[in-house]
Amino acid sequence: MSYNDFWFVDTRVQTVNLRRYLFWAVLIFTFVSIGTYFAIKNMYNDIKVYDIQTNGLQINVSEAKATNVNGYVKGDITNNSEQEIKGKYLCFLLFNDTNELEGVEYIEVKSISPSQKENFEMKYRKSNVTEIYILLTDNMQAFENKV
Repeated sequence: MSYNDFWFVDTRVQTVNLRRYLFWAVLIFTFVSIGTYFAIKNMYNDIKVYDIQTNGLQINVSEAKATNVNGYVKGDITNNSEQEIKGKYLCFLLFNDTNELEGVEYIEVKSISPSQKENFEMKYRKSNVTEIYILLTDNMQAFENKV
């Protein structure tokens, strides 16, 4: 038995096998990543959002989607008044398909100067939400006892 017969001293060229393994690993990773992205994206359905414009504040929702266990709302707030708005809260009332209140979520509106636009994103974990009402409130406990 010679020194070159040991398994860790293989004198054959292994780059062909390594390239083949790397190619298959990248291919499988790409396939699984793309499949997962589309599977999760298809689980989200559009939900109905009722925008409310109050006191010179305009609320625009660009995207509102939900699954049977969670969802999200994205949009922006525009201050159309001549006064700075601060210390307020966006209140999201979450309803199911039988118009029962599933939950209430809040986002703090820290400070928006006149003619300024601010983006928001609200994520929630409530079941079977099909409609959302958006209100502007002064405190976070405005609708807490309704749930």
